[in-house]
Amino acid sequence: MSIHGKVGRAGTTKIKRALGVQAALEWAFRVEQAQLELQPPKDGAEEGFGFGLEYVLIQQAALGCKVDGGQHKLGSYTHADAEVIAATVAGMPDSLGGIRMAICV
Repeated sequence: MSIHGKVGRAGTTKIKRALGVQAALEWAFRVEQAQLELQPPKDGAEEGFGFGLEYVLIQQAALGCKVDGGQHKLGSYTHADAEVIAATVAGMPDSLGGIRMAICV
């Protein structure tokens, strides 16, 4: 879907349809490419050692390229319902698997 919306025939209306849980998850994460927004770890022990931004820039310059780090979904936006599904999955309680289950989904 573009920023301007779908182009349709005159007189057509949007039809809402029921989706199963699996179909809704596939739509949100595969089609709309919604992203999980997880909480950062509370202690620094779980954080790994990574490369600094300077190192990444030096390596890109050595290769003569620049990585496009733009939007997750180019030329479009993520549907609001897909964002709600992603937020719900990210907030799963520990009794249902918590963050680990959300990442697996």
